[in-house]
Amino acid sequence: MKKKILKLSVYGMVAFLILFLGIHSISRIKEKRIVHENIQTLKPFCALNIVSGTEFCTNSLPNKPVIVMFMHPECDFCQEEIKQLKENPEQLEDVYILLITSASIKHAQQFYEDNKLSQLTNLQFLSDENMKLSDYFDANAIPSIFVYNDKWKLVYKCVGEIKVAALLKYLDK
Repeated sequence: MKKKILKLSVYGMVAFLILFLGIHSISRIKEKRIVHENIQTLKPFCALNIVSGTEFCTNSLPNKPVIVMFMHPECDFCQEEIKQLKENPEQLEDVYILLITSASIKHAQQFYEDNKLSQLTNLQFLSDENMKLSDYFDANAIPSIFVYNDKWKLVYKCVGEIKVAALLKYLDK
């Protein structure tokens, strides 16, 4: 009798676990679908500008293509991506670049200064310490890059390093 109860308990726990994982998977798929739909158009958002210490809102941007890049100062791939952006300022002059980091303000400011990012006049360096923007874009790996055309429609999404020339082909440059 005890064996039968133990067997039923084990089967019940396995069934519960399968049901729980199934519900969790379905929920995650729905979340991914919502994120996918949300990022198809760059929606207005505001974030702290790391350099000026003031709030920056995307609704103040001109109607130009926008590259949104989630990065971290300690990420080697991100550093290479930044290096490429700095090496191609003339190709990117008609593109707005939003660098978004979850690094501390102090760390991000130091990175900005060390890498002389002020050279890129079309760049905004934004803080996402609370990870709200990362969650909204589902940018759970760095670098994560989102390329929007001049109508702010998503034309390309990339996780990992990509050459500037490859980004430009999505912007018809």
